[in-house]
Amino acid sequence: MNIQLTDKKEQIFLSTLHFIHLYGFHGSPMSKIAKHAEVAVGSIYHYFPSKEDLIIELYWYCKEKLNSAVFDKIDPELSYQEKFEIVFRRWIVFYLGHIELFSFLDQFYGSPFYEEVRNNVFVQKPERNKLWHFLELGKREKHLKDLSVRLLISMFLGGPITLIRNCIWTKKKVEKEEIDQLLEIIWNGVKY
Repeated sequence: MNIQLTDKKEQIFLSTLHFIHLYGFHGSPMSKIAKHAEVAVGSIYHYFPSKEDLIIELYWYCKEKLNSAVFDKIDPELSYQEKFEIVFRRWIVFYLGHIELFSFLDQFYGSPFYEEVRNNVFVQKPERNKLWHFLELGKREKHLKDLSVRLLISMFLGGPITLIRNCIWTKKKVEKEEIDQLLEIIWNGVKY
């Protein structure tokens, strides 16, 4: 699905991210989202037949934003390890700069809404699931250990997600040294 955005649709997405970050899925009624987005409730239903459709399309919107920020403009001449390090650092920096988006995705993956996309998410085209395909390539080219890609993703994301959650909860900044150390630990754990 290629999401074509209008200004209204973008504002609806941003307002939905805001409310879900603050109040969760159930505490974010369409009426509040519409008011915050400065659109009529009917406008939301023009773009999204239901709240579930809004949340699922918002998921794909967030994935596209994340994928673009993390994977675009990486020099193809770099070694796989250099690309791995860039992707890892960009992932953390993006999430730290987009806390509402991080909060939404963090909640989404543990919600029943994910059921709608879970069965298809791992077989999506590379532009949809870039991390999966990036790690799969590393495994296939013998840069990464012969582990399941699901396990590689868990290792790649587990530490950073926990670190970001901790920063949000404690309101403490992530130090560059912490990112460097976490990257070294994860790379040493997955490299071939």
